Amino acid sequence: MKTIKTATIAALSVAGLSITAHASDFQDIRHQVEVPHGERQVTAVYQPKTMVSYRQIGNMAPNRPNSARCIWKAEIAVERHLQAPAGQGSHVVRTLVPTKMIEGSTNGRCAQGKDQANKAIARRADEVREHVMAVAAEDRNALMAELSIAQGSPVG
Repeated sequence: MKTIKTATIAALSVAGLSITAHASDFQDIRHQVEVPHGERQVTAVYQPKTMVSYRQIGNMAPNRPNSARCIWKAEIAVERHLQAPAGQGSHVVRTLVPTKMIEGSTNGRCAQGKDQANKAIARRADEVREHVMAVAAEDRNALMAELSIAQGSPVG
């Protein structure tokens, strides 16, 4: 039984174990825009949504050189939250494209390397902020069209 467990663990570590997790380091990054919608203002809030995946390659066998490495990728999408004034509508969330990829790697197993990966991602907050602003600017026409359709006066 012990031989099977050891062989399975070794096979997973050599094949590359992949784990996905959410990163919430960018909760303070948001871009807010007030947009006219008929007689009222609608608030559009753009925030990053980060998904981080970890893949371990190599292994850490006893009495052998350590070849384990954790490769991580952070995919940063932008969510647009539309909020009507209190009592005057609903809250609508849409995930926008394109996404931004941030990649890197750390030595050792992913279980120990997640903290280092999260710190590396957090250091790139300026890039994430720029990405959110760029996606928000690109979304302006689509947002206005969606609001016009929702109001009943299609853009044309």
